[in-house]
This record gives sequence, structure tokens and C-alpha cells, in this order.
Amino acid sequence: MDKPPIENPVSERMGRLIGKLGDRERKAAIAIGAAIVLFVAVFAYVRLSNTAYMVSLNGTGIGMVKDRKIAMKVLDQINDEILGENKNGELVLTAELKLEKTKIDTDVDRILDKESLKEELRKNIELKRKAITLCIDDSPILSVIGMDKARNLLERIKESFVSKDDGVIVSNIDIKEKVELLDNPVEPEDIMDPEDAYKFLLNGTTESKEYKVAKGDSLWGISMNNNISVEDLERANPSVDPKKLQIGQMLSMIVPKPFVTVVTEEVVTLKESIPYETAYKESSEFYKGESIVKVSGKYGEREITARIIRENGIETGRDILEEKIIKAPVTRMVAVGTKPPPPRQGTGTLAYPARGRITSGFGWRWGRMHNGIDIGIPEGTPVKAADGGTVVFSGRRGELGNLVIIDHGEGIETYYGHNSKNLVSKGDKVFKGQTIAMSGSTGKVTGPHLHFEVRKFGVPGNPRNYLAE
Repeated sequence: MDKPPIENPVSERMGRLIGKLGDRERKAAIAIGAAIVLFVAVFAYVRLSNTAYMVSLNGTGIGMVKDRKIAMKVLDQINDEILGENKNGELVLTAELKLEKTKIDTDVDRILDKESLKEELRKNIELKRKAITLCIDDSPILSVIGMDKARNLLERIKESFVSKDDGVIVSNIDIKEKVELLDNPVEPEDIMDPEDAYKFLLNGTTESKEYKVAKGDSLWGISMNNNISVEDLERANPSVDPKKLQIGQMLSMIVPKPFVTVVTEEVVTLKESIPYETAYKESSEFYKGESIVKVSGKYGEREITARIIRENGIETGRDILEEKIIKAPVTRMVAVGTKPPPPRQGTGTLAYPARGRITSGFGWRWGRMHNGIDIGIPEGTPVKAADGGTVVFSGRRGELGNLVIIDHGEGIETYYGHNSKNLVSKGDKVFKGQTIAMSGSTGKVTGPHLHFEVRKFGVPGNPRNYLAE
């Protein structure tokens, strides 16, 4: 089939012009016209042969091609090949192809053929995985595969701060921060395992470190031995009662720094202690500076129903909805001495430190020497200084338990043992009759009593030889 003639406006115009000329002029015009057509054709060829397209992939220059259609076709082929291998559809090809018309420097630039372009594109192409990125207050924190896993992760975080105690009704639970789940392809290495994502979101790290409670452990001792403060230990274990550590109990040693703040609102009925008050009453029965508890205070108890607001398990607000007093507190009564004290020095005579039956005398007992006398008195009875002097020891010592030793001068010292509580310290000046301790049963005893000794230059003597009857 014959092709239709190509129309050329320039040739037609020149043909009409030539037709009006004579033979000689016509031949010259034909020659000039042919030269012009040839020049235009050469110019167009040179111009086209020096033009190419710079190929850029995701902002990176790849090379030059003569035909822009080749670049698009090659990219489509790579896309089909790679995604064809991706059976489960998890991979995403992220390729932004850009073509810019440019001139060729024949001495420098290299034009890529189809296969070379394909090879270069494969080197620079990026493959990402489909994922759900969790953003907190517009900042991306982590990525997991699947919207279901992302939502389940948030629910687990919420549940971790819900009280498991009986009688607690959780009326609301929410996350304080702005949380978004975005469909966002990411690098494969940025995908987190759901369990690691849970630890990371909850603690600020995927690191795990635990301590197993052993016999004799206390929160203070564990903190000292593991270079972590007691406050941080409590923050790391909000559900653990520091006063009720159990042998074998596992404590977290990682202080959590959660990315989110879980706010819970719960209604709970619980019992609380009611603190007692202390009342003071002056008494001439005791010396000035002395105070004796006449009636021990007792805590009361109440039952309350409260609405409690917590942030990450820590109480931040409470409204009392209902209150019922179960037991009223008992006021603590303290007698404050007003009697002027005697001089704070030894008088040379010793008074009984407490009044009671002598249950064991001075001398040999059960095959060993008993260096003092035992005075049978109830626990909590005031123990008084036998004479004025200086306290040279106040603390715990062996079988005598809590012990006070007073130096009265001239080599005389008195010992007061098995106290429930010492009320004086080493270096204190005391006067005769001053309350220095409360009797008890510390140390090696069979029951509460006061062990009283008198020593002269360190040698125990029978206290009855020194005491004024």
C-alpha cells in the first residue's frame, strides 16, 4: 500500500514562487530552496540528537535515556517482577520516577540502554513493608504489622493499669495523650514484634531485669545492693507492698518510663485507719522534761466508698461517695512533768530504778554468775535513774537487749537491761529519778522485767548493798 505524500508547507510555498520565475532564475531558486530544506533538516537532527532525559528515582539521579517511554516501561517491568514475587502482599514498592529533559555532553554523558537502565533502577529501588505506625502526640513511636495487632497493643497497655482487686469497679479507662494508628509503609527492620512493642510502650525500653526476693530482704537492702533508689523500686513495682515482701517474689529492676498515660476511673469500697489524736496534761508527779504516756492511742477504722482517679496506677484524685465509722479512734494521753528536777549529779546513794518484786537475786544461778538483780514489772513501766550521772552507753548489747549504762562518778556505774525502749542517748546528763527507759523483754529473757546492776571500777557488786531501802 503506497504511503500518502508528506505535506511540506515550506516546499509548497517555494514551488509557487519558483513557478513565476524564468528558467535561469528558476534553477537558482531551486538550488537555494534545496539548501534551505537541507539546513533545516540538519538543524533538527542535530538538535534532536543532543537531547535526552535525566532519570531520577526518589530524588537520586540514575542516568540518561533517549526515550522517556523506555524509562516508564522499565519501571513497570521491575514493579511487576518484584511484586509478583511478593505473594502475601506485605511489600510495597516506593518509587518516584522523575524525567527531566536535558542536553547531552557527548564527551561526558553516557546514554543508558534498556538493560542498563533496568540494572540501575534495581540498585536504587526501595522496598518497604506495609505496617501500622503508632503516633503519640503526632510523633511516630513504633510500627507493627496489622491494624488488629496495633489495636490489641493499646488494649493491653490499658489493661495493665486496671486494678485486679476484688470490689473494684472500673467505670472508665482512657489514654491521656493523642494516639493515632496510621497505615504507613516502613523499612522492614523498623517492624517490632508485638511483645517487644508492648514492653517498649509500657517501659520506654525492651530491656528486662528482675530480682528474686530472698530471706531477710527488705526494699531498702535490695535498693542498696542493686544501686537503685527505694523510690525507683516502688515506681517499678507499683502493685507490690514494700512491707509485705514474699520470699521468691519477682521484682522489676527497670524504672518504667511509659510513652502513654493511662487514666482510670474506679469506684471502690475499702477500709481505712482513722489516726488518733494526742492530748497532753501537766502532772506534778513527774519531773520537768519528762513525759509519760498514760493512755496509748489507738487507730480507728472506717469504711468508705470512693471514686478514685489514677494515672498509670498512681492515685491522683479521690472523691468520697459514702463513709461509715466502724471504730472510733482512742486519744493518746501524755502526762508532762512539772516537778522541778534535782541536781544532775550523783548524790552518793542509789534509789530503786523501779518498784516491783525481786524475781532473781545477785550471785550464782543455773551454773553461772548473775551480775545483778531482776525486778519483775510489766512491759512499758518507766525505768528511772538510780542516781544522777552521765549516760555512757545506750543501745543493744547481747543477752541484755536494750541497755542503758550511767556513770555516777567515783567508779560507780549502773546497768539497766531488757528495756523495750531507751529514752536517753550517750552523753546525756540525767538526774536521780529521771525516766531513762521503758521496761520490756528484749535480749535473752523468759518474761518482761528489769535487769539492774551496780559495778564499781567494772566489778559487779550486789545492788542491794548500794540501794536505799
